[in-house]
Amino acid sequence: MLDFIRETRAVKEGLHNIILEIPEETYMTFYNELDDEHARDILTQYLKYHQDDARTSDVKIEHNKNAHTVNIYANLHYLCNEKTSQEPFADDNVHLL
Repeated sequence: MLDFIRETRAVKEGLHNIILEIPEETYMTFYNELDDEHARDILTQYLKYHQDDARTSDVKIEHNKNAHTVNIYANLHYLCNEKTSQEPFADDNVHLL
């Protein structure tokens, strides 16, 4: 699913915002309903995949029926974060010894 996500980011007065736009059909293949918990899960996976160590807040999900997309909105926080360890993502095809 991560390959089908379109990302938009913006920064306003130091606050980073992200919008993940997922095709409706792709989202419904994995989830049956819109749920903020699903949105947090997708966002967490997406950030890990891109090795982004932002902390998230205000995660919400909306279905745009006209555009046939599911959109996830969130704030990203980078300041005062402790450095997180980089973990390989399951789809990275990394062979660890």
